[in-house]
Amino acid sequence: MDNGPQEIRALDGLRAIAALSIVAFHTYLTAKLEYKPWGPIAYNFAYFLATGVHLFFVLSGFLLFLPYVRAMLHARSLPSAKRFYRRRALRILPAYWACLTLLLFLAPSAFKGLSLAQDIGVHVILVHDDFPRFAQDLDGPFWTLAVEVQFYVVLPLLAFLTSKLVGASRSLARLAIGVGCIIATALLVRTADAVIMTGIPTFSGITGTIARVFVLITMGSLGKFLEVFAVGMLCATLYVATVEEKMFSPKQQHRLAWLLLGEAVVLLAALVPFQTFASSRYAPGTVIGFAGVTIPFFIGLGYGSLLLAIVWGNKFIRAPFEFYPLRFIGLISYSLYMWHLPIIHPLIPALASLTLKWRVPLAFLVAYLSYQLVERPFLSRRHKNEQAKENPAALPVADEPALAVGQGTP
Repeated sequence: MDNGPQEIRALDGLRAIAALSIVAFHTYLTAKLEYKPWGPIAYNFAYFLATGVHLFFVLSGFLLFLPYVRAMLHARSLPSAKRFYRRRALRILPAYWACLTLLLFLAPSAFKGLSLAQDIGVHVILVHDDFPRFAQDLDGPFWTLAVEVQFYVVLPLLAFLTSKLVGASRSLARLAIGVGCIIATALLVRTADAVIMTGIPTFSGITGTIARVFVLITMGSLGKFLEVFAVGMLCATLYVATVEEKMFSPKQQHRLAWLLLGEAVVLLAALVPFQTFASSRYAPGTVIGFAGVTIPFFIGLGYGSLLLAIVWGNKFIRAPFEFYPLRFIGLISYSLYMWHLPIIHPLIPALASLTLKWRVPLAFLVAYLSYQLVERPFLSRRHKNEQAKENPAALPVADEPALAVGQGTP
């Protein structure tokens, strides 16, 4: 697993924390712990665990934008969009389609009866989050994969537009302004969604249709969170400038890391009581309000601060995130994210007789098997193909792919 700089390797552990928080949240719901005598005390914290999704988005924005930042700060051509899409497809689709296919046979009742063909179709092409009827009907976490893929689709375009602002100047300030414009635009669109959704019941005819389509495309059924993803892009910009371009000395980085770590803890703790605003839901007539528009962004800032604290931090900050068992969970986190809910809930009837204490470890076992049997072969194939293109005369010396680092997915 030593496939990158030590500071980046620590992000494997951060990815594991994101996955574990989602698993813990769904375990809390399945066990109905909120109805225990102490349940209300832990309610806000338990539901805040669901913001592990936001952490995944920040990590994706960070890891995927790194090559674009390097290109812009060195006045080089941007990475090939074709290659980017191919890499993303090989990373996401095989394991996702395998999980989708198996669930079709193992949990057929999770699909929507007479709408089976439409349900499967929108899931296959990963646009189901734009259809409220299908967004969470099969496997709850799947909706975020649709959002993630949509980030992949627009990222080369966002990078291209930002590169036009930077030009040949290699200006860090222009690059940061470009990313800031993406964040501002995402927040403006979120504000427009909030206003339009409130008024949808009063619209009629073509106006109402256009309003609904606009909100579903830009917000989806449960939120798009481009501003959160862009926080990760901003973190990538700061990382390359300070660590790779050595704008800050290691001593300065370490000092800033402690400040950011404290800021992340305080900010995220302060946001726990506002967990109900962490997500959006398509519901015409609903008033989202200022908190609903801004809270996801502030959660993203909290996780972005944590991410920078890790990549700028000394060994004392990095050590917990480099703990091997935690990094191992980060390795299988994508499969764990997809498979844990159908097993823990359980959506699969054959597992209904198992108690929760057996279903939770089973989810980790299935995730490991999914990684070994589906994810790893495609990652290894991609790794070998890229080595061959870069040096046709050389043969790969190992099958080990670039695990968990730079994959940019949950």
